[in-house]
Amino acid sequence: MAKRATFLKSCSKLIGDRRGNFGMMAAIVLPVVALAAGSAVDFSVAHAERTNLQEIADSAALAGGGTFDGSNFADAKKIAETYIKLQLGSTPTEEDTPDAALGTGVKYTVSADDRTLSVAIRKAVPTSLMKIAAINSVEVGVIASARSPMKPEKITFTPTKAQGWYFKKISVLVLRKGATSEVTLGTVTYQPTTQADGGQGTYAAVPAGTIDLGAYTNLALRMDIKNDGCDIGYKATVKNSKVTCSKSNKAADQTYSAVLRTDDPATSQHLFVDGKQVPTGVKASLEKYFGCTKKQEHAWEDGGGWDRQDFFYTVTATCGADGQYVRLVK
Repeated sequence: MAKRATFLKSCSKLIGDRRGNFGMMAAIVLPVVALAAGSAVDFSVAHAERTNLQEIADSAALAGGGTFDGSNFADAKKIAETYIKLQLGSTPTEEDTPDAALGTGVKYTVSADDRTLSVAIRKAVPTSLMKIAAINSVEVGVIASARSPMKPEKITFTPTKAQGWYFKKISVLVLRKGATSEVTLGTVTYQPTTQADGGQGTYAAVPAGTIDLGAYTNLALRMDIKNDGCDIGYKATVKNSKVTCSKSNKAADQTYSAVLRTDDPATSQHLFVDGKQVPTGVKASLEKYFGCTKKQEHAWEDGGGWDRQDFFYTVTATCGADGQYVRLVK
């Protein structure tokens, strides 16, 4: 009985002894605190590396996307890869393959969808304190996509119908880099010969074939209108509905009655593309209104009722990527 009492007393003393508890708690808590602090540091490093990779991916996508027109993927891919190589200081040559030369676990992919070029980069960022938990690296990944608008390089206009009492001329205009005045590369002209049947006449395109636009900074179509039915420098005489043009030196016959342009938001609504009227207040984009994706049908209204357009033609274009306006889309 005495031995039992002594044993119980010893256990009671052991349970009540608080000496050494701080050391035990510290041994348990400190590794957790160190892991949390280390995780914060390692994730901060990973975030900084992700930011760096995003900048590289963005620039590589813009570099390759500036030349990508949907048909030259090999060339655009090479440009994007070259930029990645220069920034990473290595020679990646195979898609989605670790960069053996750097030995940093970098992987990249250059891909394309339609006319959009995409660059994806992944990297395993080594950790420091997170190694306590057997986490040796944190993988970060980024993606960037770029797209260039299509820029017409060659255009073919084919007149299909013209009507009305007014003389009308559509001109293809380009502005060269550094120039202050536009160059007229081609015209499509309508000359009314009679006012019968709402106005009928002849029309023709000059040149009749393809127009090579060359290098330019702005492309526009302009419609010049003279209400009396003859071109500038001429005066119209109408007898029994027949229109006859004769030379004139009068000031009123030396200027057009109205000028409409595709790049003038104030007159954009005069153009119809594939049967749909262009909204008021827009500047007609090259890609949307000049036939880069398919042959388009244009119709112009010279100023009368919108339900009866006056000048009809088809336009087809050979287009390339306009790297000047390449933009990130992702």
